[in-house]
Amino acid sequence: MSTIYQSVPTEPTIASPAERLRKLGQEMGLWNHGFDFARFAKQLFRDIDFRDKTMLEIGCGKGMLCLWAALHGAETVGLEPMAEGCYDSSECHKAFKLMAAKLDLPQATILPHTVQDFHGPKNYFDIVLSVASINHLDEKSCVALLDSTDAVREYQNIFRNIGAMMRPGGKLIIMDAARHNVFGDMGMRNPLTPNIEWFKHQQPEFWAKLLSGCGFNEPHITWASGKLLRYARLTSIPKMLSYFGQSVFRLEMTRVA
Repeated sequence: MSTIYQSVPTEPTIASPAERLRKLGQEMGLWNHGFDFARFAKQLFRDIDFRDKTMLEIGCGKGMLCLWAALHGAETVGLEPMAEGCYDSSECHKAFKLMAAKLDLPQATILPHTVQDFHGPKNYFDIVLSVASINHLDEKSCVALLDSTDAVREYQNIFRNIGAMMRPGGKLIIMDAARHNVFGDMGMRNPLTPNIEWFKHQQPEFWAKLLSGCGFNEPHITWASGKLLRYARLTSIPKMLSYFGQSVFRLEMTRVA
């Protein structure tokens, strides 16, 4: 008596967006120190559903967050100026375009503009993102914001331009270093972030107040945990603990209808 064994074809395994990005980043040498990016993206975006959404990132670098959002269903535009003083901007553009092509993401684009020079369509973006770039939009004005009405006016113009490109109800997400940190306040370098010039930053409450006069409301401020705590699935920490650490905040506001 013979036994017939019939093999059943299995469905091909479809890699998750995080795994696709991890493998590509590994090929390009981006994740040599571990793959924390997926945890960071979840810390930053939280429960945002990217399907059929549009996102603008201001100062996108290599555009990894734009690619993450595009892999999850969004149309994304990253702004990375090709200007003097912009760190490796030409290499950022090349890397972004290469990764977008390899990931088959034609809906993810990068443009060589500052947000001041970018005149996007009105009422278009559902999400606008600024990670480590809010103080660089106009650094000279940012330093003077507490003392200069002209500096305040410059940032108000920038924020109103951003708001005009967003859909009512859209989300503006800012993540950056705050102005106050125990090391900076003592005139010392923070060993965790030795290159931050704290006086070139502002507190999230200041940004929230300024944005509230430019068409945004519902400010929500949290203080971001670092890499080690993200591994433990802790994405936020108390403000005081952050003050003795890296003083990184996440501010989310809503475009007024």
